[in-house]
Amino acid sequence: MEEFFQESVGWLTPLFVVSAMLNVGLTQKPANILRHLRNWQYLARMALVNFVVVPALMIFCVEVFGVEAPYALGLIVFSTAAGAPLLVKLTERSQNEIAAGATVQMVLMVGTVFIMPLILPLLVEGVHVDSWAIASGLLLQMVLPMAIGMMLLTVAESMTAVVQPWVARISNIALYAMLVATILGNLSALADVQMWMAILTGITALLVAFFVGHNTGIGKETDSQIGALGTAQRNTAAAVIVAQSNFADPLVLLTTVLLNTIMMFILLFLATLMAKDIKLALLEPLEADPPQRQPSKSTG
Repeated sequence: MEEFFQESVGWLTPLFVVSAMLNVGLTQKPANILRHLRNWQYLARMALVNFVVVPALMIFCVEVFGVEAPYALGLIVFSTAAGAPLLVKLTERSQNEIAAGATVQMVLMVGTVFIMPLILPLLVEGVHVDSWAIASGLLLQMVLPMAIGMMLLTVAESMTAVVQPWVARISNIALYAMLVATILGNLSALADVQMWMAILTGITALLVAFFVGHNTGIGKETDSQIGALGTAQRNTAAAVIVAQSNFADPLVLLTTVLLNTIMMFILLFLATLMAKDIKLALLEPLEADPPQRQPSKSTG
């Protein structure tokens, strides 16, 4: 029975990836994205944090907590994948402008397509990673569906309005079905204490990344909040493609999927706090008390 569920993950994965990215394209017009691309300094800071700082944080935590392979492989793969489609939902939940979140997501996603194949072989010592297989898989399953969706939204908006909700539902169903199939296909591994230690290690690294990402906004509320959410939530679709196509051990994929699921609920909760304007004290810069006015001297 476990073998059946493991095989199911093989076709549920591309279904989730393609439908998720098609849904992103069906909800965002190119003009909205181009407007936010002008904020290039912020996007450059986000790229630096996501492709340099986050993998470094994850590797540091893996070394400190002594996480072993194959769990460490899952954590490292997950840390190198940026531009999660879920960022659009997190942006909406935090009541920030959706186009701003979608722009960050797309920039990081495109960066992942080209950067992940380059840095992953350097980070995973002794493991051969087919760079072209990673890049081509990401291009075909992520960039192409998103581009098709944006084109349809531009030329056939009325039809898109009918199709998009169904695409979103398919994406959600495929995601949860993939999660269930992955867990049921690896039930024997869920009792492994080392795996849960790895998950806690990943959560620790990504919560630190949340605070680092918040600083990319340099005091601008929208940029800071999207920066925090977009840095802590990694690109599950990209990580799943790489984990499934390059590592035979299913525990690499299982570690990635479980960590993503837990972080998804944590970040949805944090995004809700942002929407309610509940200040996260550790994120806010300290401010000096305003100077008190001295009473004017009497001249009488």
